[in-house]
Amino acid sequence: MDIDKIRVVNDPTVKWISQNWGNKKELGADFVQFGFLGIPFDYAVSHRPGTRFGPQSILDVLNSYSLYCTDKRVSLQNTVFHDLGLVDIVHDLRQSYKNMENAVVQIPKEYIPIFLGGDHSITDPIIRGMQQRSAQNFGLIMFDTHFDFREPLTGKEHSGHWLRTLEDVIDYRNVAMIGIGAPIYSEYYMAELEKRGAKIWTVYELRKYGRESVIQEAINHVLKHTKGAYLSIDIDCIDQAFAPGCSVPNPNGLFAYEVMDSVFEICSSIPVVGMDINEVSPWYDPQENFTSHIAANIVMNFMAGVVKREIWQGMESAAVL
Repeated sequence: MDIDKIRVVNDPTVKWISQNWGNKKELGADFVQFGFLGIPFDYAVSHRPGTRFGPQSILDVLNSYSLYCTDKRVSLQNTVFHDLGLVDIVHDLRQSYKNMENAVVQIPKEYIPIFLGGDHSITDPIIRGMQQRSAQNFGLIMFDTHFDFREPLTGKEHSGHWLRTLEDVIDYRNVAMIGIGAPIYSEYYMAELEKRGAKIWTVYELRKYGRESVIQEAINHVLKHTKGAYLSIDIDCIDQAFAPGCSVPNPNGLFAYEVMDSVFEICSSIPVVGMDINEVSPWYDPQENFTSHIAANIVMNFMAGVVKREIWQGMESAAVL
């Protein structure tokens, strides 16, 4: 990819994400390292295929951005990005999942991983790998229009039951679900997850009670029994007016800014161990990379939030000294 061709302007005052891949030059002792792992997997997509093209599309867009998250006034200049390549996807569902889990475990501990999917079933092996990799107990905050809690059927595995298949390794009391609203479920799913301890907010509830209040409640919920959170973001949590390029377009979704601002506020408030963003299917966009820009901006807000928290912690440490 010719990076110079995708930049909007040639401005010497601007530093680009594309210039910070593996570049530790001119950085101080304290810098944040993000590791990007692509998972081009859509064997388990529940509706329209094509999410295997999501990782490269999101990465292409991200490389056209500068190192300044303008909206949040946060510079990413003191960061390093590491391209961890793509997971080896083979013509075997379970072996592909195993390859994902193994790839996650091998990520250096000093990197904060960002996983680019891929359909949402990738979150199962990611969580399993993260639990082996992380020294701290973490909760799960997910943005999704779907519960993804159906019973798996042998031979009909799909991305709609990864939260169920994780029941052997996660405590649902540490799960917060935001943006639920797809009209393809029975009351059972809401009741069962809440009985197990998960906290759920629908699109309507987020707006009724206020986004900031809901996000703070979600943070408080996952921190009751953990030290931090992992974020899983299904792009179909966003209304199809903003994110049409996905496996399952959603006519009753969140606005793009509601997800971006929420991700930033979570990451700037509490320790986060990583994130995945999934279900971006570029072929269905009416214009090139329409939905990938949404996904890339969510990633930007994730990184900006992490960096903002690092800055605050540094200031607090300096104040103590």
